[in-house]
Amino acid sequence: MSSHKKGPWKKEMASLVVPSGAKQAGFQSKLGITRSSARSYGMQREAQLMRQMSTRLFLHAADAAKRKGKEGPVEVEMMYSGGNLFIGTNRNVTARTIYKTLSYRESTREALVEKSYFSTSKSIGGRIEKRHTRKLEERVFDKSARQSWRSAPGLSKGEIQSRKRTGELARMVRRVEPEILDLGSSKGIRDAFSGTGGVYILHGGEEGRHVEEKFMDVLETAGHQGRSIVAGKMRPCLTCSGRMEHMKHSGHDIQFNPHPGKVWISRFEDQPGKVRSHTIRLAQTKHTYRSSTGWGYGSDSDSD
Repeated sequence: MSSHKKGPWKKEMASLVVPSGAKQAGFQSKLGITRSSARSYGMQREAQLMRQMSTRLFLHAADAAKRKGKEGPVEVEMMYSGGNLFIGTNRNVTARTIYKTLSYRESTREALVEKSYFSTSKSIGGRIEKRHTRKLEERVFDKSARQSWRSAPGLSKGEIQSRKRTGELARMVRRVEPEILDLGSSKGIRDAFSGTGGVYILHGGEEGRHVEEKFMDVLETAGHQGRSIVAGKMRPCLTCSGRMEHMKHSGHDIQFNPHPGKVWISRFEDQPGKVRSHTIRLAQTKHTYRSSTGWGYGSDSDSD
């Protein structure tokens, strides 16, 4: 008999969800599925840039793994916190690939804007790739386009500030040499928050652990409760959303996609009771969200 038959899943979650029947398995809300399409990132440009970069780095890491005959990534996510950029993956081999790539300006540019990972721009992935590479070229690498975007007329104060912070993120990716952040080193994590402007690639910890959980572990270890933005290629699953809601309830200022995806038994049962209560509340009140293009993207499109 599998362990979840006697565990929290059967007692607390099983009655709220149904099997998704999708290739990636998992369970979806009994309330149903909501398909999301285009969304606006007005005054959330940092999240928009992190989503675009995460998607490109995911494709780059998947391509590298395929060429080497290794297992590819499942997710790549980013967190902007304490004036630093943290990049997380579900596999250490992916983390090392991203670290090597971002260590050089040439390979950074190739991964983010130059290389094509789809045979045609007419496919779903090809259309997303074309849109992301255009925006990344304009907002990360093209100096004239960056300045025009940041100083566009008629912007609200909130949008101006968001674009300014996004410009700083872009500068960090272009110019700052990344560092490996060992998740087993509490001192290393605390030291990362002692300054600003760093780019850190998360490494170590439980292989396969969802990235948002890793980010929350980092914030708890550092004791950092200031503004943190979490965004990436994929929307957070229900358990990761529950963990971040728990952190917000505990006094952390965290911004993330409020529309959760599916839930997995093992991830739910790994959570302590005080965190599971937030995950359960979401399961009781939220639909399961997916992009109109499939489970693999946070949303179908993003507004200029």
